Amino acid sequence: MHKEVRLRLAKEYRYAATKMQETPNPARKLFYFSVLFGEAQRVLNSEWDSDLALLHMVTHQTHTQVTTQIPLIGTSLPIEGAVVYEKLTEIASDLATCFEKPENTGSREELYQALGRLAEIGYAVTGNGSYLYEKGFIKF
Repeated sequence: MHKEVRLRLAKEYRYAATKMQETPNPARKLFYFSVLFGEAQRVLNSEWDSDLALLHMVTHQTHTQVTTQIPLIGTSLPIEGAVVYEKLTEIASDLATCFEKPENTGSREELYQALGRLAEIGYAVTGNGSYLYEKGFIKF
Protein backbone atom coordinates (compact mmCIF):
# COMPACT_ATOMS: atom_id res chain seq x y z
CA MET A 1 0.00 0.00 0.00
CA HIS A 2 1.41 3.38 -0.95
CA LYS A 3 2.44 5.79 1.78
CA GLU A 4 -0.07 8.38 0.52
CA VAL A 5 -2.91 5.89 0.93
CA ARG A 6 -1.82 5.02 4.47
CA LEU A 7 -1.66 8.71 5.37
CA ARG A 8 -5.09 9.35 3.85
CA LEU A 9 -6.63 6.47 5.79
CA ALA A 10 -4.82 7.51 8.98
CA LYS A 11 -6.17 11.06 8.72
CA GLU A 12 -9.76 10.06 7.97
CA TYR A 13 -9.81 7.26 10.54
CA ARG A 14 -8.35 9.48 13.25
CA TYR A 15 -11.00 12.11 12.54
CA ALA A 16 -13.78 9.51 12.69
CA ALA A 17 -12.41 7.92 15.88
CA THR A 18 -12.11 11.33 17.56
CA LYS A 19 -15.68 12.23 16.63
CA MET A 20 -16.88 8.84 17.89
CA GLN A 21 -15.15 9.51 21.22
CA GLU A 22 -16.67 12.99 21.47
CA THR A 23 -20.30 12.12 20.85
CA PRO A 24 -22.50 10.30 23.36
CA ASN A 25 -25.11 9.65 20.65
CA PRO A 26 -25.03 6.02 19.39
CA ALA A 27 -26.45 6.94 15.98
CA ARG A 28 -23.72 9.55 15.49
CA LYS A 29 -21.08 7.02 16.56
CA LEU A 30 -22.32 4.67 13.83
CA PHE A 31 -22.36 7.56 11.35
CA TYR A 32 -18.68 8.24 12.02
CA PHE A 33 -17.89 4.52 12.08
CA SER A 34 -19.21 4.33 8.51
CA VAL A 35 -16.19 6.41 7.48
CA LEU A 36 -14.09 3.27 7.95
CA PHE A 37 -15.70 1.31 5.14
CA GLY A 38 -16.55 4.37 3.08
CA GLU A 39 -12.97 5.60 2.92
CA ALA A 40 -11.64 2.11 2.24
CA GLN A 41 -14.01 1.85 -0.71
CA ARG A 42 -13.00 5.26 -2.08
CA VAL A 43 -9.33 4.25 -1.95
CA LEU A 44 -10.09 0.91 -3.61
CA ASN A 45 -11.55 2.81 -6.55
CA SER A 46 -8.08 4.09 -7.37
CA GLU A 47 -5.75 1.44 -5.92
CA TRP A 48 -6.53 -2.24 -5.45
CA ASP A 49 -5.22 -3.78 -2.24
CA SER A 50 -6.49 -7.04 -0.74
CA ASP A 51 -6.01 -5.73 2.82
CA LEU A 52 -8.22 -2.75 1.98
CA ALA A 53 -10.82 -5.07 0.50
CA LEU A 54 -10.81 -7.08 3.73
CA LEU A 55 -10.99 -3.88 5.77
CA HIS A 56 -13.96 -2.69 3.72
CA MET A 57 -15.82 -5.98 4.00
CA VAL A 58 -15.34 -6.42 7.76
CA THR A 59 -16.14 -2.80 8.69
CA HIS A 60 -19.17 -2.72 6.39
CA GLN A 61 -20.52 -6.04 7.68
CA THR A 62 -19.98 -5.01 11.31
CA HIS A 63 -21.79 -1.73 10.69
CA THR A 64 -24.65 -3.58 9.01
CA GLN A 65 -24.94 -6.11 11.85
CA VAL A 66 -24.97 -3.46 14.56
CA THR A 67 -27.39 -1.21 12.65
CA THR A 68 -29.74 -4.11 11.99
CA GLN A 69 -29.72 -5.27 15.61
CA ILE A 70 -30.00 -1.87 17.34
CA PRO A 71 -33.62 -2.46 18.43
CA LEU A 72 -32.61 -5.73 20.12
CA ILE A 73 -29.32 -4.70 21.74
CA GLY A 74 -29.79 -4.46 25.50
CA THR A 75 -33.38 -5.70 25.30
CA SER A 76 -33.80 -9.23 23.94
CA LEU A 77 -30.06 -9.50 23.26
CA PRO A 78 -28.00 -9.56 26.47
CA ILE A 79 -25.16 -7.39 25.19
CA GLU A 80 -25.38 -3.76 26.26
CA GLY A 81 -25.32 -1.08 23.59
CA ALA A 82 -22.79 0.98 25.54
CA VAL A 83 -20.32 -1.90 25.36
CA VAL A 84 -20.81 -2.25 21.60
CA TYR A 85 -20.31 1.47 20.92
CA GLU A 86 -17.33 1.68 23.28
CA LYS A 87 -15.61 -1.20 21.47
CA LEU A 88 -16.41 0.19 18.02
CA THR A 89 -14.87 3.50 19.08
CA GLU A 90 -11.81 1.80 20.54
CA ILE A 91 -11.21 -0.24 17.40
CA ALA A 92 -11.70 2.79 15.13
CA SER A 93 -8.92 4.47 17.07
CA ASP A 94 -6.75 1.34 16.83
CA LEU A 95 -7.22 1.29 13.05
CA ALA A 96 -6.20 4.94 12.83
CA THR A 97 -3.07 4.15 14.84
CA CYS A 98 -2.38 1.16 12.60
CA PHE A 99 -2.36 3.35 9.47
CA GLU A 100 -0.37 6.08 11.18
CA LYS A 101 2.56 3.68 11.53
CA PRO A 102 5.02 2.96 8.73
CA GLU A 103 4.10 -0.21 6.86
CA ASN A 104 7.18 -2.11 8.01
CA THR A 105 6.44 -1.87 11.75
CA GLY A 106 4.07 -4.82 12.14
CA SER A 107 0.96 -2.79 11.44
CA ARG A 108 -0.45 -5.52 9.15
CA GLU A 109 -0.73 -7.86 12.13
CA GLU A 110 -2.40 -5.05 14.11
CA LEU A 111 -4.81 -4.54 11.22
CA TYR A 112 -5.80 -8.20 11.23
CA GLN A 113 -6.23 -8.20 15.02
CA ALA A 114 -8.49 -5.13 14.83
CA LEU A 115 -10.53 -6.71 12.05
CA GLY A 116 -10.91 -9.88 14.10
CA ARG A 117 -12.20 -7.84 17.03
CA LEU A 118 -14.68 -6.10 14.73
CA ALA A 119 -15.88 -9.45 13.43
CA GLU A 120 -16.47 -10.54 17.03
CA ILE A 121 -18.59 -7.46 17.71
CA GLY A 122 -20.58 -8.01 14.54
CA TYR A 123 -21.15 -11.62 15.50
CA ALA A 124 -21.91 -10.83 19.15
CA VAL A 125 -24.98 -8.79 18.18
CA THR A 126 -26.53 -11.72 16.30
CA GLY A 127 -28.78 -14.20 18.07
CA ASN A 128 -26.20 -16.96 18.32
CA GLY A 129 -23.41 -14.48 19.03
CA SER A 130 -25.38 -12.98 21.91
CA TYR A 131 -25.96 -16.44 23.27
CA LEU A 132 -22.21 -17.10 23.17
CA TYR A 133 -21.53 -13.67 24.71
CA GLU A 134 -23.96 -14.44 27.53
CA LYS A 135 -22.23 -17.80 28.13
CA GLY A 136 -18.88 -16.01 28.34
CA PHE A 137 -17.41 -17.51 25.15
CA ILE A 138 -17.14 -14.09 23.47
CA LYS A 139 -15.37 -11.55 25.63
CA PHE A 140 -14.49 -7.95 24.91
